[in-house]
Amino acid sequence: MAILIFTAALWAGPDDVRQVGRYKGFAKFAQPASGIDFFASNRSVIAPFEKPAADSMAKLRVLLGENLPKGAIFVCSTLAQKDSVYEPQVLKMGYGWTLTATTADMRSQEMMERIKSQMGNEIPAEILERLKNRPPAMAADFEKQMVNSTVQQIAYAVLQSLLARNLQYRSSRLDDMGKSPLPDWLDIGIAAYASGSNQNVSFLQQNMEQTFPIEDIISMSRPFVASNLDSNNGGGSRGGMSRSGESGGGMMGSGGFPMGSGGGQGFPPAGMGGGRGSGGFGGGNSQRGGPQRTLSKDEQDRMLFDSQSSTFFAYMIEKIGIEKVKELIRETQNGMESREFITRPDMLGSDFEKIEDNWIAWVKAQKPERPIGPTPNMNPGGSN
Repeated sequence: MAILIFTAALWAGPDDVRQVGRYKGFAKFAQPASGIDFFASNRSVIAPFEKPAADSMAKLRVLLGENLPKGAIFVCSTLAQKDSVYEPQVLKMGYGWTLTATTADMRSQEMMERIKSQMGNEIPAEILERLKNRPPAMAADFEKQMVNSTVQQIAYAVLQSLLARNLQYRSSRLDDMGKSPLPDWLDIGIAAYASGSNQNVSFLQQNMEQTFPIEDIISMSRPFVASNLDSNNGGGSRGGMSRSGESGGGMMGSGGFPMGSGGGQGFPPAGMGGGRGSGGFGGGNSQRGGPQRTLSKDEQDRMLFDSQSSTFFAYMIEKIGIEKVKELIRETQNGMESREFITRPDMLGSDFEKIEDNWIAWVKAQKPERPIGPTPNMNPGGSN
């Protein structure tokens, strides 16, 4: 009997998901964002995701065409819900990709379980009080972080399931730029454009002296960062990258949540020192108070790469138009080097020094968003 139930769960169509035992804690919400089915305990849980996800899919259709692979997003309010989601099973239901997002309440549950396991099944009263009485603003920040992260993951999932059909889709490898036939900087640029986030602008405006040459950005691989211990992270670019926006090792911020700079592509607003063109950070301390996490040089270099890639992609859309950028995506997918396309007379021209100067001026003129979440310490190996 158990075998029959499990088989039915594997082969049930998307409309039957909430009837099978494995997902009885979820209700299905069919395409509140075109091309995406949501699964959650109730409609209010998915409400913050609906418009950002719909906007992201609309932008991806403009860049990549109308026939995008359909996806499923599970928004989990409890640990039991999160533990019940089995990615291979979801993909067998006919979806091209699937993602799992978590609510602030679920992350608090997860943190409490982690602390119990580390402290002999007991949580110190002070920590328990912080977890139960976190400021509303902290929960709102976490929700915004999770939505931003999920929307960026939608772009990576669509890119990989659309363009890398010969490779098995795994959400834990969404940061692996090698699974897409596009250059790494384009993967990052498309995801940032689709998500509509410009926190990277604030990061660059405060750290322009640390940037890599744009001519290098469009040809280099995304800097490697070893996987951390955050339970939401997995895998990584070129063999083990994880997102720098989420903290590892269960470190806690002032509101009782794991520390991080924004889940997904976090770009903290900390001031940093150093010299332009060095491709890294020479030091510098955060200008914001509160608990902080030290980032390694590899994490910082990857944040530079991501912020430069995303802003240069946005700059190109503004300067040469969306149709030319769509042509760039098509040509690079067919093997053309980014530099060859960008330096065409009808694109940005052959003078990369001029291209870079114009991009810098454009970045400095942008209005950044308010940063989300606590700020890591940007001095490798040091502390404030």
